[in-house]
Order: sequence, then C-alpha cells, then structure tokens
Amino acid sequence: MKALFLGNVAADTANGIKDRLPSELRVEILPDPRDLIGRPAAAADADILVTNHWRADYPPAPRVRLVQSVATGIELIDLAALPRGVAICNAFGHESAIAEYVLMAMLVWSHNFREIEGAFRVHSSWRPSWVMSGAPHGEILGKTVGIVGLGRVGREVARRAAAFGCRILAANRSPRAAGDGIARVFPLDGLDALLPLCDFVVLAIALGPETEGLFDARRLALMKPSAFLVNIARGALVDEAALYDALRDRRIGGAALDVWWQYPSAAEPERRPSRYPFHELPNVIMTPHCSGWTDGMVARRWAEVAENLGRFVRGEPLANLVTIT
Repeated sequence: MKALFLGNVAADTANGIKDRLPSELRVEILPDPRDLIGRPAAAADADILVTNHWRADYPPAPRVRLVQSVATGIELIDLAALPRGVAICNAFGHESAIAEYVLMAMLVWSHNFREIEGAFRVHSSWRPSWVMSGAPHGEILGKTVGIVGLGRVGREVARRAAAFGCRILAANRSPRAAGDGIARVFPLDGLDALLPLCDFVVLAIALGPETEGLFDARRLALMKPSAFLVNIARGALVDEAALYDALRDRRIGGAALDVWWQYPSAAEPERRPSRYPFHELPNVIMTPHCSGWTDGMVARRWAEVAENLGRFVRGEPLANLVTIT
C-alpha cells in the first residue's frame, strides 16, 4: 500500500510522521506538485493521497481510496477529478491556536498596543499614559463579540472571550443551543440582526456556496462604526472591495485579517494578498494566514494524520470524514 504526500505542507508532514506510520505503508513525497506532471506513476499507484489540493489536470490516480487533507478546508480538492468512492478526511488541531490569535487581536486593538508601544520605543512618548493625563485606551471587558460559525474554532473563541468578561453572541448555519458562555445563537439568516449589536465580529465559518461573499457592502454597513472585524476563516467570505472601502473610509473601526484573496505561487512568492492596498491602512492588522500555525498545532495535526493513515491501513473507521466521492 502506498501513500503519496503532495505539496510542501504534506512533505513536511511526511518527514514529521514517518516513524509513526505502519511499516507496510510505502511513502512517496513530492514537495512541488508541478513535478507530478512529469511523474504520472507517482499518482497511478497511490492508494492514499496526503495533500490539501487536487486538480483535474493532475495525472489520474485510479487506485486512490483515501484523500487525507493536511488542512481543515477541502475547497482546493477537486472532488470530481477523483475516482468514485474515495473517502475525504480533513485535519484539525488548530482550534486553540486560532482562538488565541483572535483574543490577541482583540486585545491589541482595544489597548492600542501597536501604536503605544511603537511611539514609546521610537519617541519615548508618554502621552498615552496617566503620567501625562493621556486619554485612556480601551479594554474588552463587557464588549459584545459576535462569532459567525460555531464549529471547533468558533467554540474555542467563545470560551476564551467569555473568560475575559465579554458577552458572546453567535450565528450558525445549523441550530446550536446557547450556553457555555454564549448568550444567544442566531440562525445564519439572522445575521443582519446580530451585526449591529457587536463590538467585535469574528468570522469562523466554512467557505461554501451559501457563505461566499457573506459580508458584502450591505452587511458591513450594518456593523457599528467602531466595530472590529476578525477574519480567520477564508478571504472569500468577505467582498474584497467593500471591505477595503469600509476600512479606508472608517465606516467600521478596523480589522484583523489572517486570510486573503490572493496567495503566493512559485512564480510570484511575494505576491500581495489583495488587489487593494490594505497595507496602507493604519486600522488593519495583517498576518499571512498563520493564526493557527503554532508548534502545538503542528504536533497535534501530525498526530491526527498519522493516526488516520494507520486506521486506513488497518481497515478501521476513519476520523474526520468529510465526504465520500
């Protein structure tokens, strides 16, 4: 039995879990998916694909029965390009790391941390302090946090924000009960009623046909002028131009963006994350899709992938099954 690890993240995973895989599982690693075009045999005899992307123009993989994603989202896997009956599984382990990032962004924003630390470091500015009778900065105690998507990440954000004394509201596609620190759960079609209530809005919902462009100009206009948006889900949930305009014109207070509309490629490794100059806006915190990329997350995710490959080889039920082609 053979597993093909395709792509740089899959290659790192393979090198990290080799000693935990069943001895009868043969491993092939292709860090650059472009090499697959010249090596069709790598896919032709694979029983397992470990990757977070698969395209219709890749060589056929007629024997494959499991695609184990090295990410949570599977939107880059073309299911129609796979044989029938293939199990598609994803991987987690990122929930606590991303929840920490969300709380960090909320705290950094509320406490004016970047501005105060930068001015004090460079100019020895005491102006924001009580020493100089400076204007007090904010805090997150008592603020209302709206979480769009109550999956694993959303629930971890809710748990941590509640511990900081925030009021938690949420919206979700499927029914969820309130409790565990969450005051009220709206249906997704009740999002318009949720947004005007929130000081922070956290996007933690999966991308799909019903959520693409979920935050357009109309929905952004429903947010408080002081509200802060945190997107750790997918860039395409938000209308790119509408968000840039809203931030530039201060129709919302600010945003922390960890997911984007444009990503690097081999031909353009330093590609800008957007067609718009978000980097010029002082009210935007920008990170390169790394909110969940912690040492703890890597260890947890590698363990999940190794365990699931072992389950497949042993003929046991698979974990984190998303769908079957």
